[in-house]
Amino acid sequence: MEYIQTILFQIPASRLEEASASDGLLSELDAHRDFLRNQTGFRDLRITRSINTEGNILIVVETRWTDDGSLVRYETNEPNAASIVRKHRGVIVGDTLQVLDMEALRTEASWKPAEQATHARERVILPVVIPLGVLAFALLVIYGLSRVYLEIRGDGATALAAGIAIGVLIVAFYLANNPRAPGWQIGAIVGVAALVLAGGAIWAVANEDEHETSAEGNGAEVSATPEPRGGSPEITMTDNKFDNTALTVAADEAVTIPLTNNGSAIHNVHVSDASGAFAADFCAANGAEPCSNPTRLNAKATGTLTFTLPAGTYGYRCDYHKTEMTGELTVE
Repeated sequence: MEYIQTILFQIPASRLEEASASDGLLSELDAHRDFLRNQTGFRDLRITRSINTEGNILIVVETRWTDDGSLVRYETNEPNAASIVRKHRGVIVGDTLQVLDMEALRTEASWKPAEQATHARERVILPVVIPLGVLAFALLVIYGLSRVYLEIRGDGATALAAGIAIGVLIVAFYLANNPRAPGWQIGAIVGVAALVLAGGAIWAVANEDEHETSAEGNGAEVSATPEPRGGSPEITMTDNKFDNTALTVAADEAVTIPLTNNGSAIHNVHVSDASGAFAADFCAANGAEPCSNPTRLNAKATGTLTFTLPAGTYGYRCDYHKTEMTGELTVE
């Protein structure tokens, strides 16, 4: 099926040469073909004329489209063939301009082989390839951003989110003001975004592996530290709570508490200062406040919490679930 806009008008034979000049009506219509090639749904432009050389010459301009939506978008925006003809109204015979929208009735069997191949590609690309591409890009956005945010955290994550929001607004503003942006520009925008997301995800995963390797090394060094007072208390984490929210350990002694993450979310254990305050949003290895080793326990992972503290009462929490996962540590 094709949708056709047909424009008919007459030119006096005496003015045909003028209309065919480099800046004339027919030349501009022919050059309009380059613009049409970048329009969604465009199939062909045909310009024909009657063969008489005297009197008035009938000119027929046809633009052919794959669907009625593409034709409507074309004829309701400029430039289009009708607006070009109207701009050269001085060379056409008055009241002969007609603009007709028509639908071509024909079967696919009557199409040329090249047209059949194009139509087959369109039937595959539109319902299959494009949705799969959108799904793949959405999954990349979800995975890539989540990995990067988990690795950056804190103020860095906030700044990154603000930068992404500004970038989205800039792209949306450009596309809103350029609704006919060529496909290669849209493809370039999507391609650059995909490369940045993939690169960020790779960096985050590599950085996480480095942290875990370092944490394993640090864990080996403290594995022989004394057990806490009162036996060997442990902290087991699920989503989202500690099984042990009140611990008592010896003051001024090296203490190591085993940690187990039985949940599916990421957790950690962060001990406050003696006032109960947490100086950092997320604790770090070798930081001022005791932190689990590794600093981020993935699902089903184990670790340790090692510290030497003076007597007092301290708080501890999971930095990823600050309100749900808290406990009290008594050092005496």
